[in-house]
This record gives sequence, structure tokens and C-alpha cells, in this order.
Amino acid sequence: MTKRKWYKGPPPHVGWWNASLMNDPRAWRWWNGRHWSTSAKANYSHYEAFRAANASYMGTAEIEWSDYYPANARVPRIDPSKGESK
Repeated sequence: MTKRKWYKGPPPHVGWWNASLMNDPRAWRWWNGRHWSTSAKANYSHYEAFRAANASYMGTAEIEWSDYYPANARVPRIDPSKGESK
């Protein structure tokens, strides 16, 4: 596996991103165009994962994101400006 590159600031578009305070490759957050959600991980119960519907108390400056997206993701990543999957 290649090392992931982590970025600061907002990601390019709305969607699920591998995003974390400490570059955790297992943490996923929803970016709604204004703020991040709390994190969710694959091993979370449905109660824990539901927290991702809530806004994170951490700001955009504290959370870093990676453009990694698994080929077998449950949902495709769609760039709204292009209307296509990445």
C-alpha cells in the first residue's frame, strides 16, 4: 500500500472522506461543504456510526483529509461538479 497524502483545509467537494485529527486510515467523515461530521469507522455499531450525522466540534483547520477511496466502497464517490464517480 502506498503512503497516503493528507491535506489541510476543505476537500474539493461534498462526500465521504478519509479524514481524521491524527491521520487515521480507518476514520471516515462526511464533508457537507461547510463542516465535517464526527468520525465513523467500519467496526462501529450502528449507534456509533449514527454519530456521523452530527457536526464535529473540531474545525476544518484541525481535521486533515486524504483523497484515498477504496475500489470496493459501498457507495461511489461522485464529484457533483462533474456528475461522475471518481
